[in-house]
Amino acid sequence: MRKPGTGRRVVSAVTLAAAVLAPAAPAQAGAAPAATRLAGNVPCQVGAVTATDREIAAQLRPSMTGPRLGSAISGDSIACARAIVAAVQARGLGPRAAVIAMTTAIAESTLRNSTVATDHDSVGLFQQRPSQGWGRVEQLVNPKYATDAFLTSMLRFYPGDRWMTADIGTVCQTVQRSAHPAAYGREAHDAGLIVSRLWYQQPASAPAGDAPAPAQPKPQPKPSATTAPTGPYQKPLVVAATQLGPLDGRHELALADWNGDKHPDLMVVKGEGTATGKTEVRIMDGATGFSALLVTATTALGATDDRHAYAVTDWNGDGRPDLMVVQKAGTTSGRTDVTVLDGASSFRQILVETSTAVPGTDDRFQFAATDWNSDGRPDLLIAQTSGTVSNRMEIQVLDGASGFQKHLVPVTATPESVSTADRVLVADFNDDRRPDPVVIRKAGTADGRTRVRVLDGANPRRSLQTADTAPGATAHLDMLITQWNDDKRPDLMMVQKTGTLSGRSELVVLGG
Repeated sequence: MRKPGTGRRVVSAVTLAAAVLAPAAPAQAGAAPAATRLAGNVPCQVGAVTATDREIAAQLRPSMTGPRLGSAISGDSIACARAIVAAVQARGLGPRAAVIAMTTAIAESTLRNSTVATDHDSVGLFQQRPSQGWGRVEQLVNPKYATDAFLTSMLRFYPGDRWMTADIGTVCQTVQRSAHPAAYGREAHDAGLIVSRLWYQQPASAPAGDAPAPAQPKPQPKPSATTAPTGPYQKPLVVAATQLGPLDGRHELALADWNGDKHPDLMVVKGEGTATGKTEVRIMDGATGFSALLVTATTALGATDDRHAYAVTDWNGDGRPDLMVVQKAGTTSGRTDVTVLDGASSFRQILVETSTAVPGTDDRFQFAATDWNSDGRPDLLIAQTSGTVSNRMEIQVLDGASGFQKHLVPVTATPESVSTADRVLVADFNDDRRPDPVVIRKAGTADGRTRVRVLDGANPRRSLQTADTAPGATAHLDMLITQWNDDKRPDLMMVQKTGTLSGRSELVVLGG
């Protein structure tokens, strides 16, 4: 293995990409393979293998197909895999980084933390060589250090998050410089299964063994970094790969219950580059995990581009979601214009076409359709997230009943600082029948995590709630708000359009 890459350390804004959870397969008959603690191997976890590790290995074993580890996966393998996943999460990287690291460790060591060199002076999970500058032996057999060293090298070779879309086997080989470059890609499937199973797992249970004596009452331990996450947006309700191929910046996403089955469906709007030359819409069925296509439609609008924004609302109260298209610039009126397309006609008929009271806008502005004053007519919330006079995010709300000519809320400065990394959505968080603006900061937070701040719709100068999401920044993900599980708490959907392990658009819904 060559020396790790050199140069300035790259600080990478990376995603919490949605990994596809492997279904729990029944354990094979008979006991799991005995743990292969060969001479010179050391445990990856304090306390060694746990009962949970052995259970996970048994569940994954029937699906493991790689030539290196495959069906020989054991509790010890999972214990080492957990250490790799934990190190990736501690770096703020997403599941794809964990899959790349796991693929490498499977190919190099079959997830055995070896202290005895078998190829020159290679040791540890990644078979890194002290003589090539990776570190001292005692460092390289520390799973966290070894994983960090691998990730640092990966980020240097793939700056600007290029590892997110590069071939997994190629990334592994670029870092490792193996004499057998084809060996890595064959292990990516198994690595994906393991990471998918472990990424959102709660901390492992106590090590397996004889039943301990009843414990005496102890003081409650203080929270630590290994404490199970609590609070909103920490636990996944759904993790799925859709039947949509990779999407790009020409595709905009929205959620709406298209078929009235009380499951949010995913609407994909493609404004340009379509075969028809018009704006097109596809709707994927939420009840099937977005694997079935409900609608594919060519709308009444010609091509739309980044001067346009999209929102979904029931404009005419017929129970069918309609598509609102906001043209920010380039309008004949010189103002911000709104067009509403009728969902019942598969978006072929125009319900509304009007200029608003707001001058032309640009990429600093975001839009959401919501019934602000409960009059049964959708209104238009406009949020300016950067370039404001107040140096704060500012919102205003236009009255839909007036054709967006009157303000329900004048331009108002919120507590939120300006940022180009913000995504603004709306949902009623406190059940007061007033939509609340939701500001999702996807990058640039102090702790590197995605932050969700809810502003009070009744008083946008006040915050109702601030929460961090599960590990990782999410600059590459699309964010949507939905009521997924009918608990009256808005949930957060994150969608990764491209660069996924499955090659399809993937999503995760985090419970509110």
